Amino acid sequence: MRRRELTRWAVGLAVSAVWLAGCAWQQADAAWTVTPELTLLKTLLFQWSWLMWPLLALALTGLRRGYFPKVWGVGLAGLMVLGIYARFVEPNLLWERHTVIKAGYTLRVALISDLHCGLFSTPARLERLVDRLNALDVQAVLVAGDWTYEPPRDEGELAALLAPLARLRHPVYSVPGNHDEEKPGPHLQDALRQALLKQGVIPLEGRQVVLGPVRLVGLGDLWAGKTKSRRLKALAADGKPLLLLVHHPGTVEYLPKLPAPVLMLAGHTHGGQVRLPVLTEKMLSAAQNYGFRSGLHQRRQGQVFVTSGIGMVGLPIRFAVPPVIDVLEMR
Repeated sequence: MRRRELTRWAVGLAVSAVWLAGCAWQQADAAWTVTPELTLLKTLLFQWSWLMWPLLALALTGLRRGYFPKVWGVGLAGLMVLGIYARFVEPNLLWERHTVIKAGYTLRVALISDLHCGLFSTPARLERLVDRLNALDVQAVLVAGDWTYEPPRDEGELAALLAPLARLRHPVYSVPGNHDEEKPGPHLQDALRQALLKQGVIPLEGRQVVLGPVRLVGLGDLWAGKTKSRRLKALAADGKPLLLLVHHPGTVEYLPKLPAPVLMLAGHTHGGQVRLPVLTEKMLSAAQNYGFRSGLHQRRQGQVFVTSGIGMVGLPIRFAVPPVIDVLEMR
């Protein structure tokens, strides 16, 4: 009897795995990618993660009916609970983190980054993000790059994916990230720029705008070699404070000496995405993140605030680093 029941479980899991593999193939086939085999592997992991639910049910059933030793059942159930949380619960959270920064002027903005619309995202998450941003009392929404992660290669579908952004009631300023600039990723810069403009997002790379008491300046991505920081000296000539929007926080190490107060806002790190003792710090160091993870940092060139972002890359999980909207109040 026990063998027959386990056989039924195995057949059910195998059939589900085959069906999910078909879904993964369709998703990977539509993705805008330069590494189709790797993209298929990532989408397989994304789709097969649904099998954690029946595996949890199998572990609990097995414990009750004695299918296997108790230690196996407890171990499998524990792993599935952790996996389900990291895959299905935490990525769907959305925290608001409020930080007061001593800057010598008054300004209130929302900072987000690393949405990574594409392989691991859902339309519902972007809709909810827009709703939460619209509820905030801020002067602008600033997006520190990495809009995409192998999104649909059809430009119409890319625009549709970003369509909820058109509902944002605040001015939205944005710079690209490394995944938007082929470092790594496909050559989608022009299509992404047009899609963002269509939704009312203002590209800021290599440009400046006056935002209240500051000059808001956007720099290109460090990995793409587009920081264009040399022109900042001229921007700072009138002594007006500079608010720099970048993707990679390490950009601060390449700034020229500036006479005006500088506050840099960045993303890129995901806060580690999966926060584990010791291991996360080593991984961030290996990724050349210049000692940044998240929060406010003081450097000789000025202050740097790093948001831990919204989306995911590599693995479709977040653990102990939930998606966050950073509300920054400069005083």
